[in-house]
Amino acid sequence: MYLARLMDRQFGWRYVIRHSVSDGDHYRSQDLFDLGPDPTRYIHYPGGNGFYIDLSVEEGLAAKGLDVSQQDLEPLFLPFLDPAIRRVIDAFDRRTVSIRKPDSCRPAGDFHRFDRYRLHFLKLGGVDRRHLGCTPDRFYTGLDKKSRDEIEYDFINAERVLRPHELARYTYEIFDLARCFAESFARCHPERIDQPCMDDQFIDCLCALNRDETFWQDSGPATGLRPHLVRYAVMYFDYAFPRRDPFHDFLQDFMNRHRVHRPPASVQVSLTESARLFGVSVEALKKMDCRSLTRQFRRMALQHHPDKGGEAEHFVRLSAAYRKLLNHKSRF
Repeated sequence: MYLARLMDRQFGWRYVIRHSVSDGDHYRSQDLFDLGPDPTRYIHYPGGNGFYIDLSVEEGLAAKGLDVSQQDLEPLFLPFLDPAIRRVIDAFDRRTVSIRKPDSCRPAGDFHRFDRYRLHFLKLGGVDRRHLGCTPDRFYTGLDKKSRDEIEYDFINAERVLRPHELARYTYEIFDLARCFAESFARCHPERIDQPCMDDQFIDCLCALNRDETFWQDSGPATGLRPHLVRYAVMYFDYAFPRRDPFHDFLQDFMNRHRVHRPPASVQVSLTESARLFGVSVEALKKMDCRSLTRQFRRMALQHHPDKGGEAEHFVRLSAAYRKLLNHKSRF
């Protein structure tokens, strides 16, 4: 369930609650409840910092066969809350959302390349083609079982974290414009490419995506530039690449190359748990020298690293146990 923002000739904008429904081999969007131009009229403030969503919204969704609670509706209406109350909620809301991991994940290759590029940039800060084939399938579960419309609104919300100086780079990388140029600096220094040539390539890529029927499965044929692509045309033509500072690039590269993950000091692992993490008995663990311990750690790390589909918490505890044991054994 998500909130769609649509153009309206009379009011300018109107908001509709939608969800994705299966339609054979793909998903399509279905309207559930029209909130009109002002969703704030469905928010009631009984006093203090409390609020609740009008019961007519729950009843309207129930009439569509969707049983929801106030807790389910709150994320849709949070952007429209009174700013003072929103500030209090953001400061004191410490609830943790437990997301059940899916039993199976679609292969990464089933998702469109444009979606994968956007997800990589927003989560990892860039699109490295060397990592695309190594990313586990679970990385893309947020794209699964959703209509094209819901996926696009998810990206609209995620793209709000981008700063103005990042937007030109973002569009350059997600449309993979570097592949259109033979210059050796095209991948790292797009600001040095001839701008009119880059503009032509961007328009060609944008039009190709606009016509791609595999990408717009549930949206029908295009009669012009699709609304969800307009924002990328604005990002590209309204924002410029920032000026590159060689010293800043050197400093950033130095910091990235010297970043080392260290488990927090609060991570305490007993000897029995260490043996279980290393997959050996306690006696065998005690007899290991530093070299054997390192070899066993690398073997287990290959199995449990998050990039290989392992559990992040398990890998953190394995690393903490290795550091503690290595430090102890190296003293003797």
